[in-house]
Parts: sequence; structure tokens; C-alpha cells
Amino acid sequence: MDADVAVIGLGTMGSMAIWQLAGQGVSVLGFEQYGIGHDRSAYGGESRRFRIASPLVGETPFIKASYRKFRELEQDTGKQLLSDSGALTIGDPNTGRMKNVMISIEKYDLDHKIFEGNEAMSRYPQHPLLPGEVIIWDDLGGILRPEQIVISAVNRAKSLGAKIHSYTPVVDIQADSNGVTIHTNDSTYRVGKVVVTTGPWANKLVPSLNNVFSVHRLLMTWFMPEDPELFKESKFPNFSRLSDGVHIQGTPALDGRMVRVSDNSIKAEVKDANFFDKNVAVEDILGVRESVKKLLPNLNPDPMRISAFMEGFTSDGLPIVGSLQENKNIILVCGFSGQGFSQSPAMGEIAKDLVIYNNTDYQIDHLSPYRFGLVNYDYIQTASE
Repeated sequence: MDADVAVIGLGTMGSMAIWQLAGQGVSVLGFEQYGIGHDRSAYGGESRRFRIASPLVGETPFIKASYRKFRELEQDTGKQLLSDSGALTIGDPNTGRMKNVMISIEKYDLDHKIFEGNEAMSRYPQHPLLPGEVIIWDDLGGILRPEQIVISAVNRAKSLGAKIHSYTPVVDIQADSNGVTIHTNDSTYRVGKVVVTTGPWANKLVPSLNNVFSVHRLLMTWFMPEDPELFKESKFPNFSRLSDGVHIQGTPALDGRMVRVSDNSIKAEVKDANFFDKNVAVEDILGVRESVKKLLPNLNPDPMRISAFMEGFTSDGLPIVGSLQENKNIILVCGFSGQGFSQSPAMGEIAKDLVIYNNTDYQIDHLSPYRFGLVNYDYIQTASE
């Protein structure tokens, strides 16, 4: 055996998994087809929202646990990775989305405040509210630095003994009852288990995902404020807003100038992640332009910068976390459908648990590959021939 385990894909989930595996003294190999912190996958764009009070109530315990792990990574690396400016959720309190945020708050006893009317406008004049809307402030929210987090976690894993193979695509994995054989373009490796954290490339290594997995392009756009002072993090925490059918989210002007705003409705399927085109047509940004004009009138509505990234989506919108039915040595952590970064440290801990103990204290039955009947038939057959 070359190692106890290999982590394939060292982005959002892979960096968290390899850091925590190495921290437990597990011998681990890490494979990344590009450089560490590359700009093609879902974590690009320099900032990510962190909020614990989620409209997806089932992910809240993972995010709450991740808060502690992000702080642990900060201590391990000496890097500031998560700010403490809070997070805003904006909308009509009678909608299912806002009701779910309140359910998360009450169920998990989260510190929060609710602002409405004149108080909301006094505190956050950047967000003119529609009649009846409120702002929920999540105390433990803040801004994550995704590329810095990925790089810091991988470097920490390396310092703990992990062996990192960047610019090393894995072209095939073959599993049997005793372990997994990994093929790259130049070499072959043998490990006990494999954790597949390849994001939008997950179905390349696990073709049985094809019927339940798709790749989508995500657009991020940056805008210039009329008054940059109003959009600094201290005055303009990260936010998510659903108003009159428009769903946007964003982060403050971390550089003192540009505000990032994304329109969650703008997605386009990518036929093949290996041939992703990062060019963005003009018509693709007209929707977010109109959303900014309507909901953030103090921003110039013409984006100054546009970037495209990819994410893996599942057919039911929930991630796939767990081992394959007939291949306990292959563990999937993928398909986060645009909701992954805030909960990634918890998912890395789950991967670590599944590798070491074949179980975890986290409740993940609803995320199991079993719900899709995923079986790695290709590799079973290859390995047994």
C-alpha cells in the first residue's frame, strides 16, 4: 500500500478532508488535477457567505459544526479565514424560505435579531425593503476567504505528513474488497480507501452518477457602489435576499471598492467539465443587472467584473455523502448544488470518520448514495476480472 487513503480533488471538500485525515495521523495522498486554489471550480471568487441560520434546515447542524472547525483551522495555520460581521437574510417573513430560517434559529438556538420598517432602513439603507419585508441578522455569520481556506488546509495537511500531487489528474480508480488502485497518466498507486471530492468532475470517476448528477455554470458579478463607505463589511454584512421573485446574494466591498452580487437563478448546464468555457455572453448578465437596479439602487448596475465557475448538482438538490453500496472503499463527498462551502469542514470531518471508523456521529442518512441506488459496477467488474 502507498497510503491508507487517497483524497481525489483538493478543492472545497477535499482540502477539508485531507487536513482532518492528516491531523489524525492517517497516511494520505492528495491528488489535484490543477494547482491548489485553482479558478475553475465552485469555490472561486475570493469571498463566500457564511451564515448558520439556513433556509435549508437540514444543513444547519453541518454549518454550525463548521464554524468551530473554521476557527480551528485558523488556529492551526495562523490565517484569518472567517470574519465576524454577521449575515443578513432578507424577505417576506410569511414565505417558506424565511419561515425555515426562523425554524433553524429556534431549533439550534442561534443568536439573531430581526429588523423591520424604519429600524431596518436606518441600519441597512443599502437594502430598500418592499412592504412587509424584514431583515434577519445572524450573529455568527461572516465572510469566508475560499481560496485562502483551500490553500491553508492543504498546506496544513502537507505539514502533517500528507503527500500532495498537484497537476496530477486521476484517470481511473479500480476498487476491490482489499482496497483501491488509482491510475494517473504517469503512475499507479494502491491505497486502502479513496475519498472522491472532485466537485463538477465527480461523474468522471464514478460514471454511475451520470443519471443523477449534472454540472452547471455559476456566474459571479462585481459592482461599483456610488458610496464605497456604505458597502464596507462593517456596514454591509453578507446577505441573501428573495424579493418579488428575485433571488440574489452577495458580499461587501472587501477591497474597499467592488461589491459581489450573484443572481441564484442564473445557471447553465455544462456538458463536459473538462471543456468549460469561462467566457460570458452579454445576455447572460442582463438578469443580474436588472436585479441590482431593483434591489440595490446604490450600486452602479453595470458589472465591472464577471467570472464563471462550475458546480456539481444532484437531481434532488442534496449532496451525496457516503460510501457506494458495493464499494465501501470508495467514499463520495460531492454534488453540493451550490450550498457546499459553509458546511465543508463538517463534511471533511464526516469523510475522516467514514475512513477511520466506517461511521459518523453526524446524521447523514438523507445524503447517502443509497437513495439513488448508486453502485460502482464498472469498477467492481474491472477489479474482479
